[in-house]
Amino acid sequence: MKKLFSLFAILLLFSCSDDISISNPGFQAYRDDILFRSINTQAFESTSGSVSIEALAQDESINLFLSSSTVGKYYLGSTNTNNRATYESSFGGNDLSYATDVATGQVSTIEKPFVNLGSNYTPDCTVNTNGQTICTMSHETTTSGAGSGLTVSISTNNGVITDARIASPGDFYSPGDLITVVGGDNNATFRILNTTKSNGFIEITENIAGRITGKFQFNAVKNNVNPFANEVINIQYGEFYKIQLLPAP
Repeated sequence: MKKLFSLFAILLLFSCSDDISISNPGFQAYRDDILFRSINTQAFESTSGSVSIEALAQDESINLFLSSSTVGKYYLGSTNTNNRATYESSFGGNDLSYATDVATGQVSTIEKPFVNLGSNYTPDCTVNTNGQTICTMSHETTTSGAGSGLTVSISTNNGVITDARIASPGDFYSPGDLITVVGGDNNATFRILNTTKSNGFIEITENIAGRITGKFQFNAVKNNVNPFANEVINIQYGEFYKIQLLPAP
């Protein structure tokens, strides 16, 4: 019985080892809830330090571009196009192409830190019919661009804004728009990082001896004229594992 158990343990060990070797390195994600698993992945680092990861599956590909191979989070859909992601496919000759390009729409992310934290901002307080004082932190904004309807919930300390979250995303905003928070001395300003149509991140969690590991997710907008393509594609739960960085050709 002990010999059978030992044999089983050895077989199990070899089986697990095979699984690890097959998935090392690896690259996968879910495209609109459909599994994308790369059959060939390459990563290149330029002399300036920028990185590109090319992942190919049957009839489709995902490409990630980063300004650096340094461990950290890189946001997509902003005016910094050094950080970018694309998806392409050609199922049955039906070509699709998407990218995290700058896109106008509802606000997804506020750029931090603020351009100016402002002064004399306080919560909006009113007394209700029961005599209770109710304070809210929602403030309207004005923009340097065409967008409207954005409101933010702010936190303050001695009149200075310490944090802001989106209360209502508005519409027709563009990455890079300069926003002024109404209230206080009307001098708190921040920029729009990205919109709901084009956003996301690539995060390098490990870089050991030129092998990078990380995760990613993004929304990308259609950048071709295919009338059958959805306007936006969603990539979620993306992971890459110990991809070797090679010198860019």
